Amino acid sequence: MDTKLLGDEQLRSVLTSINPGERHPEWIKGLTEFLSYVQNADLALRKSREFQWRLWEENKVSGVGMGTVDVTAAIEAPEFREWLAEESVKPLPSAPDARLAYFQSFHDAIVARIKNYSKRVPWVKIYRVLAALYPAYFTTITNRRMALECHRALFGKQKKPNGVKRQIDIMARLETLLGAVEPRPKSWAERMTLPWMVFQDHVQDTGAGTEVEAATDEGEVTLKPLPALQRRKGFTSIRGGLSTIASALSFVVDGVTREELVDFLRSEFPDYRDSSLRTLVNILKNEFYVVQEEDGIITPTARGELYLESQDPQELIPLFIARTLGVDHVLTALKDGDKDGHELINLLQQVNPGWTSNYAPGAMLKWLRDFELLEALPNGRYRLTDIGRDWTAQIYWEPEFLNASKTEDTAEVPAVEAKAVAIDTVDQAALVDEVTRDTAFPERLVRQLHLGLWSHPRRHFAILAGLSGSGKTMLAQRYGESLVSQFGLTAEQNVFVQAVQPGWYDATPLFGYINPLLPENYIRSPLLDFLLRAANHPDQPFIAILDEMNLSHPEQYFAPVLSAMESGGRLHLHNEGDTFDGVPHVIPYPANVAFIGTVNMDETTHGISDKVLDRAFTLEFWDIDLADYPRWEEFTLEPEELAATRQCLQELLEALAPERLHFGWRSVEDVLAYLQLAKASPDFNITVGLDEVIYARILPKLRGTESQRLHHALTQVLAVLNRFQLKRCEAKVQALKVDLSDTGMMRFWR
Repeated sequence: MDTKLLGDEQLRSVLTSINPGERHPEWIKGLTEFLSYVQNADLALRKSREFQWRLWEENKVSGVGMGTVDVTAAIEAPEFREWLAEESVKPLPSAPDARLAYFQSFHDAIVARIKNYSKRVPWVKIYRVLAALYPAYFTTITNRRMALECHRALFGKQKKPNGVKRQIDIMARLETLLGAVEPRPKSWAERMTLPWMVFQDHVQDTGAGTEVEAATDEGEVTLKPLPALQRRKGFTSIRGGLSTIASALSFVVDGVTREELVDFLRSEFPDYRDSSLRTLVNILKNEFYVVQEEDGIITPTARGELYLESQDPQELIPLFIARTLGVDHVLTALKDGDKDGHELINLLQQVNPGWTSNYAPGAMLKWLRDFELLEALPNGRYRLTDIGRDWTAQIYWEPEFLNASKTEDTAEVPAVEAKAVAIDTVDQAALVDEVTRDTAFPERLVRQLHLGLWSHPRRHFAILAGLSGSGKTMLAQRYGESLVSQFGLTAEQNVFVQAVQPGWYDATPLFGYINPLLPENYIRSPLLDFLLRAANHPDQPFIAILDEMNLSHPEQYFAPVLSAMESGGRLHLHNEGDTFDGVPHVIPYPANVAFIGTVNMDETTHGISDKVLDRAFTLEFWDIDLADYPRWEEFTLEPEELAATRQCLQELLEALAPERLHFGWRSVEDVLAYLQLAKASPDFNITVGLDEVIYARILPKLRGTESQRLHHALTQVLAVLNRFQLKRCEAKVQALKVDLSDTGMMRFWR
């Protein structure tokens, strides 16, 4: 889903808390020197090959990341160099609208001219060039998708803001909040890197968990590959390929309902059944991640919007390489020369022994051609294109194979009854000791979780609810690891964490679905493979963790499991005969699987219905005792500094706990880590450090409506802050208290 909007006060607080020179001193130093070189270059130098090479290839604005497009031919062309140099020294219009139009025209002209020298548009390098030439107006976020997501975080979703305008908007908002930047290289360097750091800290990884690129230090962008077992088993073939994706994106650009999109696709494919059309919607959403659904409305994702804007398949390639099984194998196999098509299909069948036909491997090779990564030769062989070689260079990992044992586990489930898991043999004392060792988890809590999970012969389901950052997911994982180890098993095979995403309205994300567009292919999910393995090993315990399970409605996506665990019935996976693409029609409900769901209760989540609660053993995480925290002595603070920090946190905890606005172990850890890092500064002061980190990590959760209890909590908090001389925090809480009195409500972000 779209990134959460950053308001003025929050953004100003975030910006003022970042010191680019301290955070990335080498980047700022190199960028400052580079900007000085560019800004001081006269026209003659700008026309030189040396200058243009540094501008395009040794640019310190950002790493080139996955934008490794060869522009050597343009750099070598005197006419291109002369044109770019002469354009770059023209005076900028003074009016903002005219200046934006000038930048857009210059950008478009670079794109048009460079196509004479390169088969691909070097988007990243073009934005690096513009940022080097005009550092007061462009950021170091040269990756267009990341720039779009940062723009959405600062301005909300707007109708088609192009790439240049996104850059100008971001820098203009920073100027509004921080004032005009001084016209000198170091000030430019520090200002233009701020958006990158905001993106790293507050935008990246806040979406639906579909990010496959990582923003790293000094402006680099790298791929984030999934492990083989979690990758998509094939990419579905779509009639019309990329043109169908572009057509669907054009239709949903202003937001449509699912039924409206289905009707549109029906007009495109009148011979498709309704089930096929609905599956096509799921493919656009869950395979290509080009559309998203929120509150019943489908719109383009940031990636989809950029693909629609550029019609460049490069926008979709990161998903293909990092999330689809076998793509990295094919690309790296072709790195040393062309290969026969049959050889590549055999390779893919070795990658996934479950691919016993040519359908899935053949569809993958077709998509590789559509994405212009491969080209087919007349003799039935394939080779990498120039684009393919560039992307292959981004594969820094060793491609993984699915071993045969993992695919054998997902074959048809035996019909005979097997011995049930012997949960009564578990050494409970050893289990509790293992889970609680070096943690703050009470023994009583672990024992309750174990007994609550297994007291029913079949319904093994617990919900861990309560305070964010209190260790709910960690407890579930440690419990699972400790339990399966008593059976001589590994967490890799018998413990699975499924991050629930917003917008799950049925069981498709959990169990996968039939692909009606490519008969004989079933789009598997990692959880389906896990449950099939559990069904094949009923004498082993399996722990499935649904992390943040109420980001969507559990009674919708989890309904088949809830029904089967209650009735003892079977899980229905499809209606295409006994087996389909290695997936059985039904499986007996695996009573050896324990589900543990973690939930946070805030404005971003859904309530838990009685249908779910009636089947769950619920544990709450609200009581936090700082005395239980095991790592106080691991942080390099002086004894008096540690004592002051501990006492301050303890008093704040006691003040906020009655209103359930207190904090968990994650916040305690972050406070201590911040102070430890700040202590390296020669002018470190524990009072100033506490004021900074408590403002940033504890106060943002303060919100509520008029009540005597909330007034009392704020009064106590103010007393604590005054006692420890945390002036900035005290002023903020005092302002919140005034808001509460004047308007009947208050929140940190206002």
